[in-house]
Amino acid sequence: MTVTCKFTKSVDEVWTVLCDPDFRVERSIALGELTAECDVEEDGETVKVHMVREVVRELPSVLAKIFNAKQVLTFVESWQPVKNGWQGTLAIDVKGQPVQITANVSLLETADGCEYSVSHRCKAKIPLIGGKVEKFILSQTDSGAVDELDYLKTKFA
Repeated sequence: MTVTCKFTKSVDEVWTVLCDPDFRVERSIALGELTAECDVEEDGETVKVHMVREVVRELPSVLAKIFNAKQVLTFVESWQPVKNGWQGTLAIDVKGQPVQITANVSLLETADGCEYSVSHRCKAKIPLIGGKVEKFILSQTDSGAVDELDYLKTKFA
């Protein structure tokens, strides 16, 4: 599934907020995460965002036997400029868990502002229940992306 969010602000206005480490930490804490750290670095035209976030998730009983509800997530976003905005990739590491979450991300100009888009993928290396784990993680990840984008919208309200 792809999560998208339209903004009536320009790509540059939204991009400036997305590249603010203080905003990212503020957003994470406001959305109920326990801790958050963020660093943004520019290397030529590439912009990398590194985040470490500690979260607590309510897990279905079958997954609570495998996963700890309290988790440390490491995010690495790598963005490159394109003709009408920014495109990049996202990798999320769940510390100590046999899952891999990746995504394609974009922030592109539209006729009346811009649109942010993220398409998550998940691979769980767990025999027998890997598919259930992937489905759960993707639902949580997509839901979290919606919450983060809704919070970003409040910056422009």
